[in-house]
Amino acid sequence: MSSANPAGARTTRDKIPTPNLDRLAAEGTRLENYYVQPVCSPTRGTILSGRYPSHTGIGPDVIRPSHPYGMPLSEKLLPQHFKEAGYATHMVGKWHLGLCDARLTPTLRGFDSFLGYLVGSEFYYTHTRRDGLDFRNGSVAGELAPPTNASWGRYSTTVFRDAAARIVRAHDASAPLFLYLPLQAVHAPLQAPASRVRRFRHISDKARRVYAAMVSAMDDAVGAVVAAFEERGMWNDTLLVFSTDNGGHRGDANNYPLRGSVRSAARPAAYITRSPPHPKGTRRRRTRAASAAPPLCAGPASRRAPRPTR
Repeated sequence: MSSANPAGARTTRDKIPTPNLDRLAAEGTRLENYYVQPVCSPTRGTILSGRYPSHTGIGPDVIRPSHPYGMPLSEKLLPQHFKEAGYATHMVGKWHLGLCDARLTPTLRGFDSFLGYLVGSEFYYTHTRRDGLDFRNGSVAGELAPPTNASWGRYSTTVFRDAAARIVRAHDASAPLFLYLPLQAVHAPLQAPASRVRRFRHISDKARRVYAAMVSAMDDAVGAVVAAFEERGMWNDTLLVFSTDNGGHRGDANNYPLRGSVRSAARPAAYITRSPPHPKGTRRRRTRAASAAPPLCAGPASRRAPRPTR
């Protein structure tokens, strides 16, 4: 991403433009020594609980459909804190924190609604994995909706973008809102709309070309959700946090100046916060970990918000 790789041509021949993330970085605070776990599930668990994997038991690998565990029910998650404080709570995207028991799933962990995947590595258009359909759309808290193919054939980044924007536009602007949008992009398998791939035809490597298109679609999705907040007059009262959950795959992604790729130890990652009180364009180089997000987000909602456990 351009905001995470400002040296441009000196580090990669094929810089990918991310104007919406660049705008957020310019308006907010960018952490330049921020670390996440090497794969999806442990980072997501840390972000939502405020506790490291050594305490939650999530990791070191991702949670797979056959795994008989998930985020422990004893862990109180961000949406539960926000719910107690009177917020509407919605999730759109990829869960990946357990599905062996319905009680482990989003609408039974504090979310009013959930649209997306319970696992990971789904195909972007069919929303299936090798072991079947993995796409849910539930709007009843306390219930797990069955799989649905209603969005079959639509690119998942577009589906999630539109769903998140709809939630914002339908929300009562006078009431508080917590929206969790863990996009599938940019995650294997590498898939993107042909029209978007053609924008990067100057990139000779096919995998890198498709990856660039996926990053571009992700950036546009972020911009569309921000635009929805602006249209509703909610943007100036909104705290936005953007974080990756692991490093990029070697070959199609660029992790310079770091060695390795996804699954390599703890991964430095992109992290941006944007909220009205913060000075614009702030950079922080102090080392931080993914567990910094829950107290940052939950502070305005509850004094009983989770704190990082070391």
